[in-house]
Amino acid sequence: MGKRGQKRPLENGEEVPLRIDDLQLPEALPEREAWAVRAALNRWRELRLRAKALRPMIEHEDKLMQKILDRGDRKMLRKIASVAHCPRDDTAQVAESEGQDRHWLQDILLQNHRELLELSMTTMPDDKKGLLVEMDSVLEELKRAQDALQAELRATKDKEDMPAVRAYGRSFNDLKGLTHRLDRERRSLTKNSALATLLVTVCRRILPVRHIDPAQLTNIHPSYEGYLQILDFYFFSDASLYSFGEHVSGPNWFTRLKRNVAILSVSDSEGSCVYNSFAVSGENKTPGAPMAPETGPLQSIEAEDENGRVFDRRHDAEFKLLTGFCQTVPTAHRANWRGKATLWSKKPLCRSCAGAVQQVEGRFPNLNIDVLVGENSPNGCALEGEHGESCPESNGESKRSLLIHLTAVIRGAKKSRIVQ
Repeated sequence: MGKRGQKRPLENGEEVPLRIDDLQLPEALPEREAWAVRAALNRWRELRLRAKALRPMIEHEDKLMQKILDRGDRKMLRKIASVAHCPRDDTAQVAESEGQDRHWLQDILLQNHRELLELSMTTMPDDKKGLLVEMDSVLEELKRAQDALQAELRATKDKEDMPAVRAYGRSFNDLKGLTHRLDRERRSLTKNSALATLLVTVCRRILPVRHIDPAQLTNIHPSYEGYLQILDFYFFSDASLYSFGEHVSGPNWFTRLKRNVAILSVSDSEGSCVYNSFAVSGENKTPGAPMAPETGPLQSIEAEDENGRVFDRRHDAEFKLLTGFCQTVPTAHRANWRGKATLWSKKPLCRSCAGAVQQVEGRFPNLNIDVLVGENSPNGCALEGEHGESCPESNGESKRSLLIHLTAVIRGAKKSRIVQ
């Protein structure tokens, strides 16, 4: 029995310690299967070392889930967790069975929406994604060896070779148990986000949308925290009224948010805020700053997105914001207007939006603009290149490379600073 307040595994045996010395080759294996299993186990030892490097991220997820467990009904959460790896159709059965506990689910959602948001919305980093793919490959190798050994076991039974039957039987059970343990290790890397996503899915099926007043969202800081402030405010709002591009109806939840979100804050020479807003890329019912007019103060161009598609970027979040700010200052005052602006964008600026920054600088020669780019992480954002390629490390060298890359995009910009 665990101590009160101490986190328990959500599934039997789910918390698996990473050890290097427990990968033992079963004794009685045919030569071909022995070679394949030995190679697979050697690969798994290397993968464990890579998994160990992800422990800080996993521990952060554990702390978030611990908060949810401390506030909620553990029995109910374990009941939901028990189908966390079942087919998606089963979530409907979970929603139906938990319908009578709708008030509890609503309470847990309201109390923990920040933790659930962070767990379920985070895009899987490339290093974790690659690790899971390789783990799946090793598990497939072990399952193939297991199938081959099972065929050998049946053949020895047909020959009534009892010593071989006993030897192969023990090895088959050992290999099956080993594969099961490694599969649990693999699932330990995704258990928290999987449970959070399932809980959100159940909530979306049985809880009503929240009614909000967009005018109440004010003082948005141009940073990752400001971005989370926006998602906090719009969580479970009506997606048919406030479109972030993920859902067309029902409650908004940001598990796979693909559209860009940007924030712009501008203050005058006395430090007074003259413009503070956010925008979501897209045309239809996007919250925040409105669409830029076709004949506005700034000119957009066609530019390629991360998927290689080329189109006019007038509806990009950054372009909407920069246009909105320009419209707040009369044309006659722009040349002498002094101030400071910070533009934060979840995704890197395309060439059109980088050009819009230049245009604003041309119209406001005494305005200093900082451009910040960050995505996915509250602790030093994971960065992407212009076409979506991941920045491999958050070390000084990669940051310098990104600064050079973005500076090259905004050619000729003299006062704007690109910072992380």
